[in-house]
Amino acid sequence: MKLTAFLSAASAVIQMILAVMVLVRNTGRRENRLFSLLLLLFTAWSLAELYLNFSGINLFGLQLLFTPGILLGYFFCVFTAIYPEPQPEAVIFKTRWTPALLFLPALLLLVLLWSGRLISSFEPISDGVSLAFGSNEFLLKGVIILYLFLSLSTLSKSRQKAETTTQMRRLRYTFTAMLLPVAAGSITIALSRWFMGVGTVYTFGLFPVLSIIMSIILSYTMLRYNLMEIDLIFSIGLVYTLLTAILAGCMELMQELLQSILDVSDLSTKILSILVIAGIFSPLKEMLIRLVDRFFGRQSFDSAKVMQTILAELRRQPDQARMLARFTGELQLVLDFTAAETMAVSMGAPAINFPGLPEGLNEVDGIIHHFGQAGDEKHGQIARELRQKDFRHYFPFRTEEEFFGCLLLGPKSTRVPYTEAELNLVAGLANEVPHIIQNLQMIDRLLQQEKASQEISLAAGMLRAISAKTGSSSFAGLKICSFASLAGEIKGDMIDICEEPENSYLSVFDAFHQGIQAVLTLNLVFSVFRTVSDHSSKIATADRLLRHFAGQNLCSAATVLTCEGSGFRLRNCGNPPPILISGEKISELPAGGSKPVGVAAEPATCDIMLQQGELLLISTNGLFKAFKELRGVALTDFLATAAPKGVEECHRILTAEIEPFIRKRYSDDITFIIAGKT
Repeated sequence: MKLTAFLSAASAVIQMILAVMVLVRNTGRRENRLFSLLLLLFTAWSLAELYLNFSGINLFGLQLLFTPGILLGYFFCVFTAIYPEPQPEAVIFKTRWTPALLFLPALLLLVLLWSGRLISSFEPISDGVSLAFGSNEFLLKGVIILYLFLSLSTLSKSRQKAETTTQMRRLRYTFTAMLLPVAAGSITIALSRWFMGVGTVYTFGLFPVLSIIMSIILSYTMLRYNLMEIDLIFSIGLVYTLLTAILAGCMELMQELLQSILDVSDLSTKILSILVIAGIFSPLKEMLIRLVDRFFGRQSFDSAKVMQTILAELRRQPDQARMLARFTGELQLVLDFTAAETMAVSMGAPAINFPGLPEGLNEVDGIIHHFGQAGDEKHGQIARELRQKDFRHYFPFRTEEEFFGCLLLGPKSTRVPYTEAELNLVAGLANEVPHIIQNLQMIDRLLQQEKASQEISLAAGMLRAISAKTGSSSFAGLKICSFASLAGEIKGDMIDICEEPENSYLSVFDAFHQGIQAVLTLNLVFSVFRTVSDHSSKIATADRLLRHFAGQNLCSAATVLTCEGSGFRLRNCGNPPPILISGEKISELPAGGSKPVGVAAEPATCDIMLQQGELLLISTNGLFKAFKELRGVALTDFLATAAPKGVEECHRILTAEIEPFIRKRYSDDITFIIAGKT
C-alpha cells in the first residue's frame, strides 16, 4: 500500500473513532451531534481520497472528494455559531431563514460539481492531481471566502465575550483547527503556481493528515483541557504557518504584478520577489508573534469587573470551606494555573503565616531570599518546601488584628509568568477574603445562637407541659400554694403534683444544671416518678437511670411527699430540709443532708402528721439562698418573725419578699410549696 493511501485510510479510521467518542460523550448536546457530523464529513473526504488512490484519477472520484469539502465549509460555519458558546446574534442565526439561505452557495457548488461544470479539466500528477475550474474558479473561491469570513467573525465575537480562561482556550483551539487546512491549502496553491506553473494542485496525503490534526484539536476542546502544554506549541506553530502562507501569497501576487507591469522575465520576477520577501520577513514575523500572543497568550481582562464578579460569588457561599473552594475554582477559570491550595486556621489546616514580610512581596523565591537575608531559618525552610512543591506565589488572608490563612498559587499551565495585573487581582481578592471569613463566622454564630434559642424554647415548652402550674391547688386533703421563679430561659426547678389512684405524690425537683441538661434530667426523673407506683423505689429507680448516663452529670435534688396511712411521709434527696410552721414555732424536719438523685442517693425520710393550723414548707435551695444573701437573714428566722397564719397568707408574705430579688435578676431559681390542712 502506498503511503498516501495508508494516510487516507488512517485518517478515515481515526475520524470515525473520534466521531463516535464525541457523540457518545453527550448525545443530547447539539454541539456534539454537529461536530460528529463534521468528523463524518472528514471521514468521507479521506475515503474519497483512498478511492482515488486505488481507482486512479477520474471525475466521479473528484466529485466524491469535493462534496464533503464543500459541506464542511457550511457546517463548520454553523458549528462556530454554537461552540464554544451559543451566539444567537451571529450572522448565520440572524433570522429563521438565514441558515437555509447561507446553504444556497454550497448547494450551487454541489449542483455544478455533480453536473460536471465545476471542474473544467484535471490532470494526474505525482501523488496528486492538477485541477482547473475555468470560469467557476471565482465562484468557488468566493464561497470559500464567504464561509471563512462568517466563521472568523463569529469566533471574533465569541472572543470578545469570553470572560474565563476556559472559554479563551476553546476559542484558541477552534481558531487553530480551522486555520490549519486553510493555510495549508493557500500555501499549496501558491507554491504550485509559483514553482510548477500549474493550476490548483491537490496533493494526496496532505489533507488527511491536516484533517486528523484538526479533528484531534477540536475533539480535545470538547472532551478535555490541559493536555500537556500545547498552548505554546500552538502559538509557535501558528506563527510560522501564517508566515509561510502570507509569504507564499505575496510571492505569487508580486510575480504576477511585476510581470504585468514591468514586463520582465520570469527569473527576474522571482529574484525580485525573493528580495522583497527577505526584507519583510523579520517585521512580518514580529507582527504575527504579537498578534498570536494577543489571541493565544496572556489573557487581558477588566480586573475590577472580574474582582466584583468573584467577590459576589464568594459572598453567596454558605460556609467557609465552600467559599475557599469556590475561590480557587473561580481563580482557575481566570488564571488557568496548574495548582493552588488554600489553608485556613479555623479549618484546622496548618496555615502558613510568614511574619514581617515586606508589603507586596508574594513571590516564593523572593520570600526565600528575604528570610535567608534575615537569618530566619525556620520560615526560610518552609518557603523552600513550598518552592519544591512548585508553588510560586503566597497570598496571606490577614487583617491588622488576625491571620486567617493563605493562598498558595502554582505556575500557569502555559508556564507564562503571571502579569502584574493578574497578581494584583489575586492580591486584591486575598485582602477581601478575611472580611468574608469574618462575616461567615458571624453568621455562623448567629445561626448557632438561633438554633440554641430554638432548642431552649422547645425545652422550656417541654418543662411547662409537665410542671405543675404556679398558684393554688390541692393534694390529699391539703390546700397547696406554689411558687416558681425562673432565673434563666430554662429553669432547673420543677413542681410535680400527681393524684392518680395508684400513684399519688407531690414533689419538688431542682436539677443541678440549667438549659438542655436540666430538661433531660427533669424529664427522666418525671418519667420514672409517673411510671413507678411504688413510692419506696421511685428515688432509687431514678437514681440508677441518671447514673446510667456516665459522664453527663445528670442529677437533681428531689423532695417527695406521699400519703402513708393516716399521715404523710417525706423523702428528701439534696433539697434543704422541709420546714414545719406552727404559729411562731419554726422547725426543720429531719429530712435533709442526703445526696441528690443521680449520685447514689439515699433519701432522708421522716413521717409527719399535719395538724390544723400547721404549715409545711417544701423548697429548693434558691429560697434559702435568696434570704441569706440578699436579705441577710435566715429563712427560718424570718418565718418566726412573720408568723404567717394559713397557707395563702404565708404564700403572700413570701412572694412579697421574693419579688425584689426577682427584679434584681437573682441568679438562682426560687421554687417552693406551702401545704396545710383545709
